[in-house]
Amino acid sequence: MATAFNKLSFSVRPALRRFYGAGWFIAFTAFYFRSILPLIRKFIPLYGVTAILSLSYRCQCACPHCGAGKYPKQAEGELSAEELLKFIDDLARLGGACVHFFGGEPLMAPRLPEYVRHTKSCGLVATVDTNGLLLDEAMVLKLKEAGIDLVRVSLDSPREEEHDAHRGIKGCWRKAVEGIRLSVKHGIPCFMSLYATKENLAGGDFEKMIAMARELGVGVRFLSAIQSGRWKEKEEVHLSEPEIEKLRGLLAPDVCWETEFLQHKNVPFWCNSMLGNKFDVSAYGEVLACAYLPAGFGNIRKEPLEAIVKRMWSSELFKEGSEHFDCPMNDAEFIERHGDKLNTDRTC
Repeated sequence: MATAFNKLSFSVRPALRRFYGAGWFIAFTAFYFRSILPLIRKFIPLYGVTAILSLSYRCQCACPHCGAGKYPKQAEGELSAEELLKFIDDLARLGGACVHFFGGEPLMAPRLPEYVRHTKSCGLVATVDTNGLLLDEAMVLKLKEAGIDLVRVSLDSPREEEHDAHRGIKGCWRKAVEGIRLSVKHGIPCFMSLYATKENLAGGDFEKMIAMARELGVGVRFLSAIQSGRWKEKEEVHLSEPEIEKLRGLLAPDVCWETEFLQHKNVPFWCNSMLGNKFDVSAYGEVLACAYLPAGFGNIRKEPLEAIVKRMWSSELFKEGSEHFDCPMNDAEFIERHGDKLNTDRTC
């Protein structure tokens, strides 16, 4: 039943997109997440949720903004294939909607196509984030055959040499762009994944990357700069309210901020994690509020997924909801209030 409801929800979204900026639709969406969804979840515990599943923290790149760059290795090792497949089964059984494969670099996992295929066989949506280095034609065809629903490819600059220097590996820009082209060629929905920073907003590079995505025939999904991971000590990285307003002016049906819904300047910023619309699972099995919000609530190796997520959603941190104009990790008052729950030395 949950699978049927989730499929219906995804099927009607295209018809609803034209209403995303309307006041009545924004009010209804807020009511849905804060009143209707908790009621549904009394019967279907994880109804509609997306799990961001990190397969590994291995990566070819060394990006200065990486949220996983400071995650320490753990003695018990990363989740095995059997543990990953069981997690997907559990998510489907509990009413989840989507598995988004993450990392590190998820395309480095040899069994990724198998995980995608299993996700689809369970009736879930399967998506993946990648730096594009391994997104050649053979990989694109494997993902297509497995049933992948969406590929997001990261880009940091409209200029090849700047992107490669930022990522720490020569040829990364060309591989990413070619991976986007191949995804389009073979009919896989694709988004360019961007970071909005003070520098690329001020210098016009952010707009150039949006234009580049449109030339390639793909949409844009972006995040604002987040004071987390390798940027956790850099208070200067997060955007000011005027910069956020400038960013909002670039939203469009093909340009969204974090989630598809936030594609219109009138839509308030609602943290997807704080709304209970998503959660993250580390490569070691820890259930987290978000990859950039280092609050852990339990490990799927030690207790049932449902128990962990219920504990997370009923915690004081989540009762606050999402009342920020940007990521909660960029809010000094949020950090002060909930700092005891945030393990900032273990940011993933």
